[in-house]
Amino acid sequence: MQTEEKNQKVTEKQPPEDSPQIVDYRVTMLIAAGAAMAANCEPCLNKVVPDLLEAGVAEADIRRAVEIGQFVKDKPAAIMKEAADILTGTHLSDKPDSQGCPAEEMKSQEATV
Repeated sequence: MQTEEKNQKVTEKQPPEDSPQIVDYRVTMLIAAGAAMAANCEPCLNKVVPDLLEAGVAEADIRRAVEIGQFVKDKPAAIMKEAADILTGTHLSDKPDSQGCPAEEMKSQEATV
């Protein structure tokens, strides 16, 4: 059960007036790189990465942002694979990601029958 303090909105907790703003352009663009990766938005990533490099962001920081975005995308999928394995007896979480759509493989198998 969450405490009332945890249920407060961000806007209800105001920082002291002299708190520095830490989310600048470069941090915002790193967030955008991670979000682009998590959202599978290649055009976004193609726009953001050059902008980050131009802004002087280290390549290691860009890689880390993209890795975090990929993790955010992959983790729920992994949890769903495990749930499907438990519920249906499949072994989806044991298999590496397929190289193609299983439906396409089935279609080609039926064509040979």
